[in-house]
Amino acid sequence: MGDTTTAAQQARKRKLRGRRELRKNLRQQLDWRGRPVPPLGWYIAALAVACGIAYGVLHDRGDADPSGIGVVVAGAAAGVLWGAMVMAVAPPIIAVPVIVAGIFVFGPLFGSAYPSALSAWITSTVAGWFVGIAIRYRTVGRRRPPPAQPLVDRTRPRRKAPIGKSERSSLVSSAIAGVGFLALPVLLFVVPTPRFLTGWLLLAGLALAWAIPTGWWSARAQSHHAVGGAPLQAATWGVLFNAWGAAGAHGMPFALTAGLGGVAIGFVLRRLWEARVGRYPRQRPAP
Repeated sequence: MGDTTTAAQQARKRKLRGRRELRKNLRQQLDWRGRPVPPLGWYIAALAVACGIAYGVLHDRGDADPSGIGVVVAGAAAGVLWGAMVMAVAPPIIAVPVIVAGIFVFGPLFGSAYPSALSAWITSTVAGWFVGIAIRYRTVGRRRPPPAQPLVDRTRPRRKAPIGKSERSSLVSSAIAGVGFLALPVLLFVVPTPRFLTGWLLLAGLALAWAIPTGWWSARAQSHHAVGGAPLQAATWGVLFNAWGAAGAHGMPFALTAGLGGVAIGFVLRRLWEARVGRYPRQRPAP
């Protein structure tokens, strides 16, 4: 009888601890103070604007005249402002669903009148995320800095980081999946219709320029040797937004498959590089 009562009490304590931990994590996510955007994030932000303008121009060849390009640039600017406004006033747990919902709200309202501007707006929104993150950090994060997290200690030599058997199998699977995502649209679209080759090269190149650095970044964050946070979320979600924007140029399959494959390839390349040169050790906690 006593053992049963003790087990029930321990189960209740575990449940209470789990609830407290859940509430604590939720409060931390809602009390978002922002983080500085690393150079890789600003690279993806600039690429998002460039991709958005490219998709807008490719949406309709008639938009290549000066007035058409002006509409595309205006759509890209609106996307940057929308993403920055939402991300600056709300934490990612709220801002991301709001931004995604905005596509399904603004798309039917303005897409039929300005389809090229909509393509530019969707992709350029990701650049606004990074701007909003930077604004949030400057207004709140510096005044109330987030809890310190252990980063790498670059003053100490690297340590070996060999790849084990289980990790090797997962890396091989990721590499095969990445190459498969790149080969799939070639087999489905380019081989039957060779005239799609130029479009596939352009859209896949833009997607890989975005996705491979994102996969490299995600490997760093997963290994706890760099803090990802909201900037990494923006880059990762941006792969999907890039594919949505490319739909206006009839290139969503190309951009989506290349984006997914690029993330996997970037992750594998980062891990192989760490296995070759080693990892920096983590900083010791402050006394």
